[in-house]
Amino acid sequence: MNQTLTVRALVLAVSLAAGAALAQDAMTSAQVRSALTDGGYTEVRDIEFKDGLWKADVKDATGNKIDVRFDPATGRIYPENAGATSLGEADIRARLTAEGFTRIDDVKFDDGLWEAEADDAQGQRMDLKLDPQDGRIISQSRD
Repeated sequence: MNQTLTVRALVLAVSLAAGAALAQDAMTSAQVRSALTDGGYTEVRDIEFKDGLWKADVKDATGNKIDVRFDPATGRIYPENAGATSLGEADIRARLTAEGFTRIDDVKFDDGLWEAEADDAQGQRMDLKLDPQDGRIISQSRD
């Protein structure tokens, strides 16, 4: 039984890594630049793929320099200066608990995203980023 669990954990880890690689490979930095420009951002610089999301330095419509994150799976742009969200900390904790996470800590709204640290079903400590509108996990990486 222990060997079966080890094999399952290995398959899950490979699947998660492959999913992140596929998300990155699904878009090039040029495509991300184009999507950000189409979204009204200018002076798009320092595009990088990190923790399952694309990140870039841009100027917004008012000319302010900001960071944005871009979800390659949905094309959604998350500006760091995004305002309040309809979800609260309790909503995020409930969502993560329902998804099987435990020891949920450091839940906060920061840079346009909900963030948290929690243990996944295998006991691995994870850094999580969640969509501010629906609480969907858009990025997870080992802490």
